[in-house]
Amino acid sequence: MVDTQHKQMNSLEIAEFVNDQQTGVLSLASGNDSYSIPVSFVFKEEDQNVYLRLGYGNDSTKREFVDQVDRASFVIYDHTDDGWKSVLARGPLEKLTETNLDSSIAQAVRNLRIPYFQVFDAEYEDLEFHIVRINATELSGIVARQGGSA
Repeated sequence: MVDTQHKQMNSLEIAEFVNDQQTGVLSLASGNDSYSIPVSFVFKEEDQNVYLRLGYGNDSTKREFVDQVDRASFVIYDHTDDGWKSVLARGPLEKLTETNLDSSIAQAVRNLRIPYFQVFDAEYEDLEFHIVRINATELSGIVARQGGSA
């Protein structure tokens, strides 16, 4: 039997881990339906909010869920030397424009490195991009390390 040990991360550990990551999974729900997508992000440590740059094609399912959801979940995870780490940010979504963003956040969002893989049916030039902030009312992190077998 494998023993797994769990440790809660404090706010400093969460910020350190999240600032080293580039992508996470955004999960949205509407009624009995759900939708999850991998996205790049910017984390603002001072207010613990997560900023996303979302691309919408024509007839975008993502846009429908973003427009309908009251609360979103965003998970950042990775396997590290300390074990599996994951951070969960939950809160309401707020659609923003670059004009109502702090200039450092606007620049960071523009500079997001999006991993290359085709997720859209449309050409990149045909996509409409929006900035969305998760006002993280909940932020928690955990480290899971596997111990020896019994």
